Amino acid sequence: MAFLMALAQVVLILVSWIIAAAMPSAAVRSLLSTEGIRWFFGRFTSNLSSPLLVWLLLLAVAWGAWRTSGLPQALRMVVAKRPLSFRQRFAFQLVVAEAIVFLAVISLLTLPSHAILASATGTLFPSSFSRSLVPIVAFAVSVVSLSFAAATGACPSLQHAFRMLTVGISRSAPLWLILILALQLFHSFLFVFFR
Repeated sequence: MAFLMALAQVVLILVSWIIAAAMPSAAVRSLLSTEGIRWFFGRFTSNLSSPLLVWLLLLAVAWGAWRTSGLPQALRMVVAKRPLSFRQRFAFQLVVAEAIVFLAVISLLTLPSHAILASATGTLFPSSFSRSLVPIVAFAVSVVSLSFAAATGACPSLQHAFRMLTVGISRSAPLWLILILALQLFHSFLFVFFR
């Protein structure tokens, strides 16, 4: 997939150059012109600065913590009505209590009239709540995962907690490359064809 994105970027660069050279009156800007080269290098960072990149990072952290915490296995055991060990039961009760607290706090910040995270008109979409929904979910998943792992003994030290929070980033590395290439390709397409 990353190779296809990179290839599409090269094709777009060449096509923009050919169209701009063959039809100078066309509303197409070449990525090989001085303006195009300046734009490509000068806007690279701002092209990548999007909420998608931050969301991918936060979700990767939460996913890594979730997968390594032992909580998914405990949930499967609860659903299958298989007995949990004492430590798993205690940790599961702790996670349920934390989830209730998270939901209560978010409800208090969003549901009352004139809620802090609601928009000026009182709606939740769009609002501060809708813009922070992914970070809120990622934070909650990370906290309950770490709590479960700590309560069951699967996370005995800060080093283990750090590994739990970073393993998702390393496993999602191919997605980072694809997202970077896709964002740059998208913005390059806009530069070439839309003034």
